Amino acid sequence: MGGQRVGGDMGKQVTKRCHWVSQAYLKTFAADERREKIWRFGKTDCEPELKPIEKVAVKFHLYAPRSPAGDRDDAVERKLSELERWFDHPIWKALGTTDMDLTWEPLRKILALIVATTYVRNPRQFDTWKNVHRQMVGELSRFETLPTHMTIGAERRTIDNSDWPLFRDADDEDMKRAWNSHVASAGDIAPLLLGMRMVMVTAEEPVFITSDHPVIVNHPSLLFKGLRDPETTISLPVSPTRTLVLDNRHGEPDGVYYPLAEQNPAPWNLLQWRGSIEHMFSHRHPDEVCSELVADEDRMMAASQRRWICE
Repeated sequence: MGGQRVGGDMGKQVTKRCHWVSQAYLKTFAADERREKIWRFGKTDCEPELKPIEKVAVKFHLYAPRSPAGDRDDAVERKLSELERWFDHPIWKALGTTDMDLTWEPLRKILALIVATTYVRNPRQFDTWKNVHRQMVGELSRFETLPTHMTIGAERRTIDNSDWPLFRDADDEDMKRAWNSHVASAGDIAPLLLGMRMVMVTAEEPVFITSDHPVIVNHPSLLFKGLRDPETTISLPVSPTRTLVLDNRHGEPDGVYYPLAEQNPAPWNLLQWRGSIEHMFSHRHPDEVCSELVADEDRMMAASQRRWICE
């Protein structure tokens, strides 16, 4: 579950290899009986690879940023490892194979926390964090005098700009420390998810894949409209036969288990593939998965052409 720990300052063990997708989670999608390997296929890779799970979705010191004094602190990595124990819990294993009560409040709370944390801990979110920082520095640097107030809605707030030089000159490790604090407080997002409807899409056969960015926030506009938007949907594959879905369709019943439409996994697997940073992960050979994606695209194109002819 946790990353590889190596000796640090004064003998302290500090995590070096940090997995941003839990190894315990990925074992549910393992391709071998020992649950040690998984199929990996990338957007730029030439061939699918059967990889050890310990060697995928991993970066050095992702959750062990260096302090100004030069030492590393992996407190966030250790906190994440505690949460990851849920992926080995009987409740999580039952969730991937049976129809549990998704309206049960204790289950909803842990699912909300898992979804929130899995989403914010992803390195894509760190890239977004750095992009926002660059944009803010670029915009504020245009002013000869920094603003002292800002208005949010109808509220006027005072800005303390005394630490502007530190913010402006922040390096990668500085921003990583700030982002790690954000990851550690992922539980603050969980109440928003608790306010959403939770349902499950179920397949008769093990057909769902996952990826290096497994929590997908989707909107018909393909833009991020916020978690409270009526058309926002969040999905997370729980197992090869289960995909958890959160939405705001409160006019429909909560906690429902929906059979996979036409037992066709392609639309759900396409969400994972398109939303990934680079790699899909699967218990099935990626050639089989990709063949289904292409076949589904061909069917949609043929249906579109038929409608065009009829019109």
